[in-house]
Amino acid sequence: MTEPSINELFAILLARDLREDDRTIMVGANMPMARAAAVLASLTTHPDVRVLIGLGVHGLGDGADPPGVYPFLFDPRTLIGEALMFQSRVFDDMNRPDVFFFGGLQLDRRGNLNLFGIPDGEGGWKMRGPGSLALATMSTYCKGYYIVMPSHDPRTFVERVSLISALGDATERRRLKLPGGGIRMVLSPLGVFDFDDAGDMRVRSLHAGVTADQVREATGFELVWPDEVPVTPAPTDAELEVLRGRVDVHGTLAAS
Repeated sequence: MTEPSINELFAILLARDLREDDRTIMVGANMPMARAAAVLASLTTHPDVRVLIGLGVHGLGDGADPPGVYPFLFDPRTLIGEALMFQSRVFDDMNRPDVFFFGGLQLDRRGNLNLFGIPDGEGGWKMRGPGSLALATMSTYCKGYYIVMPSHDPRTFVERVSLISALGDATERRRLKLPGGGIRMVLSPLGVFDFDDAGDMRVRSLHAGVTADQVREATGFELVWPDEVPVTPAPTDAELEVLRGRVDVHGTLAAS
């Protein structure tokens, strides 16, 4: 079995971390690793889960063929769900999804996420992102959410985000009495992170071959470190076999 790509690792780590009572998983735009994680879970540990991909609702517990993993959310090849519906009905008819997956341009030490862009200080943008894309709503109401950062450097892991698309700061969430459960886990190409009781980002594990010095140099703030830093558990051959053989049959994740 060949070594997993970083996106294959992301998919397997996300699928592993889902909780027993997670029943409705909603996947956002341009996150093939998250779509793969949701479908992988439905084929292994969560046979009764409903996976919302775009406008399709996929229930795969009956052994149906899963939707493929493609780079774009609205690829017509994913439209093989048990049902199609307008996006608004996802919230009206199905209540709050249990789990959502986010990406972002900036993430700060308190878990706030920016997908709007980077202002230039003169009323314009150094870099313009896609906007909030329902991040504010989903981060408020879903039972828990995961953040996947495609890069890890001082420009993306910052002391304070320029703008907030999703409020992750646990202290502020409590003050505002937000009903959702907040951030469960952050993934980056260097490691796995969560948050301590004070709400500051903490190292959970580092990926194989990554050093603490690398992470410190790549992070724009001081992380909370455990006394001993574990290595992120590698994917098993069984996990990779299901991921590559039934979920990502076209090799989208392996190629990225």
